[in-house]
Formats: sequence, C-alpha cells, structure tokens
Amino acid sequence: SEGAMLRLSASVCLALCLQSSDGFTGSGSRQLVGRDVRASSTTPAEVQAEPSSSADVKQSLLALLKTSKDEVLSCPVSLEPLERSIKFNGGYRVESWRCSKFETTYQRRGPYLDLVSGEPAKPIWERSLQEVVQTDTFRNPLVAFLYERGWRQGFKNAGFPGIDDEFEKVLDFFGPKAAVEAAVAADAEAAGAESEAAEFEAAVVEAAESARGARASVMDGVLIDLSCGSGLMARRLARHGTAKRLFAADYSEAMLAEADRRFRGLGVRSMDSDASKGGAGALPEAKRPELVRVDVASLPFATGSVDGVHAGAALHCWPRLEEGLQEVHRILKPASADAADDAADDAGRFFATTFKKGAYGVPREVNSNGGASFRFFDEAELEGLLKDAGFSEVSVELEIPAALSPAV
Repeated sequence: SEGAMLRLSASVCLALCLQSSDGFTGSGSRQLVGRDVRASSTTPAEVQAEPSSSADVKQSLLALLKTSKDEVLSCPVSLEPLERSIKFNGGYRVESWRCSKFETTYQRRGPYLDLVSGEPAKPIWERSLQEVVQTDTFRNPLVAFLYERGWRQGFKNAGFPGIDDEFEKVLDFFGPKAAVEAAVAADAEAAGAESEAAEFEAAVVEAAESARGARASVMDGVLIDLSCGSGLMARRLARHGTAKRLFAADYSEAMLAEADRRFRGLGVRSMDSDASKGGAGALPEAKRPELVRVDVASLPFATGSVDGVHAGAALHCWPRLEEGLQEVHRILKPASADAADDAADDAGRFFATTFKKGAYGVPREVNSNGGASFRFFDEAELEGLLKDAGFSEVSVELEIPAALSPAV
C-alpha cells in the first residue's frame, strides 16, 4: 500500500505509530529524493565458536579480522555503509568503523558505538533554552540513574500508559495480526456473519498465521528503539527474541551506560522497573541490543534498511523534530511493488509516544525564542508534522486517563 500509517495513542499524552512506504535514495547523499530504493539488513557473519581444527582456527581468525561493510549502519554524513574492522593491540581487541568516502573513523566508547558526527558543538550562548534543556537534561548521569527510579513513573500523572501496556501496543502494530484483523472483520461483515468473540479471534489468529507468508512480522526484522533512555522498551524487544537485529539508540551517553547496566542486570534493585515481574536479571549476551549513540536529525542507518522504529516519550525532547521525523521516514523500508493489500504490506513501521498540550494541566507552547523547555502537541499538529515528513497515512489516537474522563 502506498503511504504511511500512523497510529498515535495518547493519554493526555500522545503516542503514534507510523508505517512508511515512500523511499529515499541513499547514494551517498542526504538529498531526500527518489523512490523504491531498498537495502537488506543482514547481521554480520558470525565466527564459529568452537573450531574443530587448526585450519578452522585460521579461517575463523581471518574472518574476524576481515574488513566488512555493514548493511544497516552507515556514516551519518555521507550515508555510505560503514566498514567494520577489528585489530588486536597488546592483547586488547580494538573495533573501529570507517566511512570510506570521508575517511572518518567511529569508535566504541565503553558499551556503545558513537556514531554522532564530529561537528563542533555550538557554544551555550548560541543555543536556545529549549535546545539546552531538551539535549542536556538526559545527558546528566543523575537523571539517567533516576529515570526508572521515579522519573518515568511520574509520566502516569500525564496519563501515559505503563511500559507493559505500551509494549503490547507495539506488538500489535508491528505484528501481522493488525494487518489482517480489519480484513477479517470486513469479510465477516460482507458475509453477514455475526461471529461470537471467540470465533472471531480464532479467525484473526488463523488469518495472521497465513499472512506471515505474504508479510513477515516487523518484529522479525531490523528494529530500533530510538531515544531508548535506560532501555525500558529495548529490554522487552530483546526478550521477545524475534528481531533479526536490534538497536538501542540514544544521544545521551549516560542513558546508554545505564541501559547497558540494566541489560547486564547490574545495580537493579527490587524497587526498579521489571524487577517485580522477574525481568531484572541480565539479558543473555546474544540477545543484548546493539547500543549506538546517534543524533536523531542525522541517523547513521542506511536508507530503507529498517523494519520498525519505536520512540517512547521522545518526540517532545527532539530539538530538531522535523529533521528527525524525516530521518525516521528515510530509514524505514518502503512497501515492495507487489504489496497489493494490507496483509501483504511489508513497509516499515513507526510507533511513538509523546505529550499532548495540557498533559500536566498547563499548555506548553514553543515561541519564536524557544522559551519553552519541551514541545507538547495537539493531534492536528502531529498529523501535519508526520505528513510533512513523508508519511501519507497518519492516524493519531488520544487516550484520556480514566481519572480525567467525564462521568457517564
């Protein structure tokens, strides 16, 4: 299907899901032109864990040291695929990523790969208050430490769904069930059938299974938890275990470090998120997301290489929001030419949550001087922003908390 589908669920906060179809060329340029350019997203070849002979050992070492081009990660400036190489220095493994066009090298910094371009930061006196608050607040190690120890839980006051409810919405939108449920309902209505709920649900499940052959679930592809914070959603996506490749991406160094600690099960107490449900333990190393530092307005992912993007409680924190939404649209896979209907639609999808104006009782506006700290939205504004970014089918949902709903 042509266009992009967005579903925004909000609870005096907003959440949105998008489906991308229009593609952009990625021929080493940031010009947003062209269509139907796609990229595959295979994980780099794995080295055999237990070679059975000296010849196997040699081949494994050669494969490990061989420079290879990544099919998802790209230079954030040129958009050329990054070349990954590994060297050993004094017994230490040194991994580097290189842009062949500009000879730029990107390095790991602790647990994450830093793919933010090396442009010098503007002096603070040239930055608006809004930009300073949006960018620097979450780089503070104290904020990263507190994020799942009270900060994120405070979003309930604005009506945000809990993270587990949000994960269920993501599963529903990224999986094949949503793609076929409407078709099953339409078929039942056309036939004049009034099925019982259980029978209808069985039909949906059966149709979803058959639809997998035509349209693989987004959950089986390349996924990005964008503005991942401390990894609330990334941990759930990782434990789900079906992603071909999973990235947890953020601009904040402190948040990425906190996410890594939680992936490893370090310093997580019973009071913290996930602990009461048995989710506080370490993730198996093979399931841990790839941690990447990114600038959302200049994403280091190849054009059309990503199946699904999640951005939870994030849009109001992006200082260059319009550019960020264009970048999300660029990296999502467009629908293939043979996608004749929704059940066969293999386009990438975007799900996000953010705040509605008035979410905390006080309208938030952004004036020409950037005087407001965060940017809150209304439904029409969000719809316009997303369409301007290239998404042609946009659906925005507003969820009002029960405590604020009018009495019936």
